Parts: sequence; structure tokens; C-alpha cells
Amino acid sequence: MIIYDLAGHHQYFSSHSACLEAISLNNPAIFLLLQDLRHDPEAMTKEVYYWSTMIDGVCHKCPQQSSVIVVGTHADLLTQLQLTRQLTHLRSIAEAAISHQKLISILALNVAKAYSGEMDQFMDELCRINKDVLSLSPPISMMCHMMLAFLKQKIPNPDVDAISLSDLIAYLKANQDKLIHPESTGIVPILKILSEKGLILFIPSENPLNSWIVLHKESILKKVNGALFADPSLKEYIHVASNTGIVPKAVIKKIFSEYNVEMITQFMIHFELCHEVELSEIDTNMAPEGSPSSDLGPLLFFPALVSVERPNSATVPNNSFGWSMIVKCTNQFFTTRCLHVLLCRLPSAFALPPIQATPLHTYLNRKCDIWSRGVMWLSEIGVATIVEMSETFQSLSLAMSYPDRRSHKYVKLAHAVLAVIKTVCQEFCPHLEVVELISCPPEASSDHSDDRKVLLSSLTKAFLEGDKHLADVDSEKYVVMEEWMKIEPHLSYFVGVNPLVVPCSSSSPPSEQEVSHLKVPSFQLLSKLITQVVVELEDRRVNIAEQIGVNYLKFGIILLKDSSGAIVTALENEHQKNAERINLAILQKWLEGKGVKPLTWSTLVTALHKME
Repeated sequence: MIIYDLAGHHQYFSSHSACLEAISLNNPAIFLLLQDLRHDPEAMTKEVYYWSTMIDGVCHKCPQQSSVIVVGTHADLLTQLQLTRQLTHLRSIAEAAISHQKLISILALNVAKAYSGEMDQFMDELCRINKDVLSLSPPISMMCHMMLAFLKQKIPNPDVDAISLSDLIAYLKANQDKLIHPESTGIVPILKILSEKGLILFIPSENPLNSWIVLHKESILKKVNGALFADPSLKEYIHVASNTGIVPKAVIKKIFSEYNVEMITQFMIHFELCHEVELSEIDTNMAPEGSPSSDLGPLLFFPALVSVERPNSATVPNNSFGWSMIVKCTNQFFTTRCLHVLLCRLPSAFALPPIQATPLHTYLNRKCDIWSRGVMWLSEIGVATIVEMSETFQSLSLAMSYPDRRSHKYVKLAHAVLAVIKTVCQEFCPHLEVVELISCPPEASSDHSDDRKVLLSSLTKAFLEGDKHLADVDSEKYVVMEEWMKIEPHLSYFVGVNPLVVPCSSSSPPSEQEVSHLKVPSFQLLSKLITQVVVELEDRRVNIAEQIGVNYLKFGIILLKDSSGAIVTALENEHQKNAERINLAILQKWLEGKGVKPLTWSTLVTALHKME
């Protein structure tokens, strides 16, 4: 059993989540959620909901539910009436917030008394749950046990926190262990299994011998937390002189002098606490205090250390593409970990690469501005993009400028950015209840105000049913769908960021829950696309209507796996050789599952390419 005692300071939220993710992949955990009963009800509600969201995020990959015990602390400082009132409120919010894990009990403790009835009850509960959790933990092989025993007992320095794979091989050879062969090809799979179980942390490298085996990740993470993320009032705090998140690797080497600098760097990058930045990518104004830019050397960017506010220059035109994800429950919001991972992944994936010949831009020379709650960057095709979280508006928003509304490259970029955002949200806040909104161009709206956002689910329904107008039931505003399609010919792509299969026999529109899990284009949507949209996938452009033409026999044979052509012949007779109707009928049968799988754009485009 591994025990973690995690501080509740907000500076640690992101790094604590990173550590817990590593131990909750396959094994259910026991969480003791400590809540100060002296806090007012509103603060208690916010805190319990935040921690429940964080727990869901770190445990969502585990096949079994984790257990949660909610403990009200400082009970000895309250009167009996206050204690009863606060504990009742704590119980109500815990039962509402902790719905995806197993809520075991809610109790109040007087921690000033080591021996009390409440403490005995707590310890009995904890022992019982521990037995249940251990029984659910998946077993590991004998080779894994032997490797773990070797790492814990037979390396020369048992107190070391991490070793390289090359060192481990050298230790195995020196020990002349006949059961564990000192070859990287045989050792690496065992180390990966131990890492997945949370027993060690294996950090792979392109050169396997340069991989790292972290034996005590909790020890290293504690030091990282104390050195980089601690509150200035705490004794562990070390001032790194950076409100922009940029820290020279030389500073990291000095702070963590007991570790190999490459190991500690890869450790933090592995947990997405930071990523590497080249000197040519940053503005000299970002240099830590007292450090000439020429002396900076290799750099690391830590989103958690960014404390600057949004710059005035971080804007996009009013006619930009807009999307937002709104959290429905006012007590819930995206976790700090979710925000920091977004700030790590988005700029490195989409911003312009460094350009030596141009003046350095504010912050990263990747044409990127980063502030405490958001990021703005310029892409290679000239699209300015802003992604920002706002707890005030309970939203995560995306805004993208429109250099060319008909550009396929623009549509692909928008989809790629949304895919990263949704992946991160699903990874770190999987159970948040959200709704998606999309901005309508002003030319298609009945009014030209800035508030032109409509529910994506409502837009999908209007698009699939062929409505001419999309009305807002709460006001007199409405959207002209035909005008929107003229302005945004690829609207169908935004409607189906993950398109849905709606069987043709279904007479009712998809529900909002179905729309949120869209996987494949619907028949109604595809029937529109076949005559007016060019499909682009992985730089392959295919005009569906032109590609099929009257060659529906070959199309049907490929897509429906109809080697004899009997199905297509029957459709040909049914639709009196009308090519468009036959093609749509072929697509309908394919979407019903009578043909090549999976039902994705990729499958469809591949079938069309086979006709060439």
C-alpha cells in the first residue's frame, strides 16, 4: 500500500493530480477528503465539488470504482448546534457531488483526541475498505514481483529515487541474477507493467538505455511541489523569479542538485507539468530576474507558474468562428490540471514554429501569448486562435479568425484544435455536465449583436431536419440556415465535429446526449454533403458526387461488399436507374451497418479512392 498525504493549497492542485493519475490507472484507491467544518456552506460546497471532479479525473481509467471517505475536521471547535448544521450540509453536498466513485461514509472527527469513538469508527471503516480494495487490485506476474524486489532490495543504494535503464542492466550483470536477463528488450516490458500498476514510474526514451526508472515518484514529486509550486508563505518555497512560467534548466539543476538534471526534467515533462522551450522561441523580457538572455541556456515552460493577466493584444475579429463549452452545474468547473495541460499542448501543437529572422514576439516566438487562464497563437495559415477558461462565465471558449471561410485548411485546423480541447477535457474532467455553443455569423442572424451563440445540439437538429430557420425560444432572435450555409459552406463539419449515425428508420431527431457522442455522419447529413461538399481527409480531397457519378455499381460493390452486385441491381430497379437516388440508397444501407466497417469518414473516402 502506498500512502499519499496531499496538501490542499491551490498551488498544488495540478501536480497532485499528476501524481494520482499515475497510481490510479489499474488500481482503485481510497480517498480521504478532509473538509474544514469551520468554512461557510458556500465555500464547503465549492471545495467538495472541486475535489470530487479531480478524483473523477484521476480515476476515470480505472476499471473499478475508488472509495471516498469524507471527513469533517475541526469538529472540536464548533458547538453541537453548529456541528450538526455543518455536518448535515456536508452530507448533502457530498452525496450529490460524489456520484461516480463509491462514497463510503461522511463523519466528523476531533483530531485533537487520538483516542475517541469517532476515531475508532474511522479506523474500522478504513481497514474494511482497504481489504476490499486490495482484493480488487489486479495481480502481477512472478517476473514483475522479482523485478520489483530487485529494485527495492538489491541495487547498491536503496535510498536512491531514480536510476537509468543502463544502470539497472549494469546492476543485474554485477549481481549475476540468473532469473532476470540483463537485456533491455526483456526488461522494458516488465518495467512498463510495473509502471502501469503505479509501483514505479518508467519514463521511456528514444534510446532505451537512456530511459529512467523512478522508484519513489512520491518523494520526487514532493520536492518538485515544495520547490516550484509551494505558497510563498511555506518554508519549502523557493523563489524562481518567473511570473511568465519560463525557468532555465540551469535553475532546475541547481534546485534539484541531488538528481540528474535530465531525469528530473523528463520526470516533469512526463507529468505534463512543463515542456521544453528553445531560447530562440522566447522574448528576452521573459528572462528571470537578473539573468542575461545570453546566459539562459535550455529552458522549461511551466503553465502553473504563469501569473500574468491577458494582454490587450489578445483579440480576434468580431466575425471570428466561436465555440464554447459551458459547465451546467454552478458548483462545478474544469480542474486546474485540465487548464495547465491545455496550456502545454495547444501552443506546441499549433503555433507557428520559431522564426529566427523576425523580431521576437511577446512570450513565445511561436507567435503565442500565454496568460494565467488562456492562450493565443497564430497558425501557419494565418489563423489567430484564442482558447480561454472563465470561471465567472463557467466556460471554456475558442475563438478563431476567418482569413478564408471556404478554406479546407481552416476547417481542418478548427477540427484539430477542438479535438485537442475535447480530448483534454474528457481526460481530466470526464464527468462534467456541459453544453456546447457555436457562434452564428452576423450575416445569418436576425440581429447583429455580439451574442449570437446557439446550442450545437439545436443546430444539429435544425441541420438534420432541413429547417430554414433556427429560432431562439427565449427571445425573438433567429438564424437563417440558408444564409449560414452560404457563408459557412463547411457548416456540416462543425455540426458534426464527431458526426452521428442516425438510422434512416429513426423519425425522431438525436437527443442532446446522443449528439455529444457523435461518431459517424448521419444519412440526412450525408445526403446533403453528397451534392454540395468536398470531403477532405488527411490531405485527400474527394468530391462525393463527382467521384461516384453514374458509376454506382462499382461504388455499391466496394462499400456494401456486394461482390455479385445483386444489392445494387435491386436498388437500380427500385429507383428506376436514377443515379442520385441509387447512390443515396447505397449510403443508407452502409449506415445501417450492411457493408464495410467502421462507419467513418475514413472508410467512405477509402472506398471512393478505390474507384479511381
